[in-house]
Amino acid sequence: MPALGLGLGFYGKNNEPYGTYPECGIEPHTDSSGHVIPPPPGCGLNTQKAKSVARGIQQSGVNRSEIFILSKVGPEFGLGFNDTINQAMGILQELQTSWIDLLLVHWPVMKHPRESYIPKSSDPTCNMSNPLTYDEKNCRLSTWSAMITLFNRGIVRSIGVSNYNITHLQEIIDAKMLLPSINQVAFNPYNYRTGRADLLKFCQKNNIQLVAYSPIGALDAHQFPVTHEGKVTGMYPTLLQDPLIISLARTYKRTEAQVLLRWIHQQGVASNPRSMNETHMKENLDILSNPFTISDDDMIRIANLAQDTCEVDPNWYECVGDGNLP
Repeated sequence: MPALGLGLGFYGKNNEPYGTYPECGIEPHTDSSGHVIPPPPGCGLNTQKAKSVARGIQQSGVNRSEIFILSKVGPEFGLGFNDTINQAMGILQELQTSWIDLLLVHWPVMKHPRESYIPKSSDPTCNMSNPLTYDEKNCRLSTWSAMITLFNRGIVRSIGVSNYNITHLQEIIDAKMLLPSINQVAFNPYNYRTGRADLLKFCQKNNIQLVAYSPIGALDAHQFPVTHEGKVTGMYPTLLQDPLIISLARTYKRTEAQVLLRWIHQQGVASNPRSMNETHMKENLDILSNPFTISDDDMIRIANLAQDTCEVDPNWYECVGDGNLP
């Protein structure tokens, strides 16, 4: 896969205070009256993004073989073996393509605990409405078995996971199943200490490529406080405004975003920065076409910016490590 991609996260959703991303993107939600609103047909977040990508490819005139498409299954729709297969086939139709270059399982869980919407699944282990059969671990393994089937059929050329921690990956290893080629997680200097350094070591040891989303920080997403050593921290400013990053950008005569992306790249981590600005897109790609090297000392200085932070609500997904840097 490319060392640097273009992230489409949150496209189609309200992006306060920065306006709204284009296209219609609606996830399951509860309205002001308390009614659960599922994604309307043809207007789910992933559905609309896929259609937008398909239209973009068609309008570009670029051969499909020259474009690498990453897509995901779940969690706003059911997981489990059959449901995962069906999701993948639906994505193929939406993308108007005969294959997916890389397909990921979006989350290791089925739903957000704060949302009343429960995705339906035909797999008993993924059926959250039946506590007698629901089994989170076996739901993950059933879903992963479907991913392997898609890979073996040639529908998907590479398979991976997203937001998996070491425990989730170890489940696949213990089951002696084909390992994911990719694990995509939020990865940046501020969250480096909350499990990311350890996760990077684990993935490298097991030949799983780590891919960063939110590589320059989640500029428009809620930041969740994390308790570490008895202190609640984590409501941090954007990385692009960090004094050290600003200083290093001047030293290397690059943008703050380029410094952050290069810091990630030099650790062997791929990244998918998101931008709607064409100039910023080109600047991001410039770290590969016009590379520079951050010194070892500066790499450590950036790593030491680590805070006890989490881009994801830790009540949903545990992203807290031991707080120790390597």
